[in-house]
Amino acid sequence: MKVASALATATLAIGALLSQGWTDGPHAATAPWAPHCDDGQRSTAANWAATGQFVTARVVTWVDGTGFNRVELRYNSAARCAWARYNGGQPAEVYLDRSTDGGAHWVGPKGSSGPARSAYTGAYNDYRPNVARACADYRGRPHCTDWY
Repeated sequence: MKVASALATATLAIGALLSQGWTDGPHAATAPWAPHCDDGQRSTAANWAATGQFVTARVVTWVDGTGFNRVELRYNSAARCAWARYNGGQPAEVYLDRSTDGGAHWVGPKGSSGPARSAYTGAYNDYRPNVARACADYRGRPHCTDWY
């Protein structure tokens, strides 16, 4: 009898959780979600960078006769938005590419900025199915991060 009562209580508790929807993990509720950035907003990217509200999701670096060069794909996970940043020895144009099929095809450049020795793009929606990569056109040659 105690086992049946415990089982009934557990079943009710699980049913209550399911009716409310999961909040994370692979069984999360699929409520509509919208990114917290409008495509191309440089002020949003600048604010998140200034307040440390990002992770550096992907990086590509190279060294030449002018010094160390770095392209970063930065990402704000709460807003699900990404932007590109470049720092280097010579001016480069930084931009973002975005794909809906894992990088097989893409649209870009988006948010082109520069050429400058330090430049960044605005923030762009990176919510699925979107993936993004950061690129810098450096001396006529693109240097891009992996897709994220």
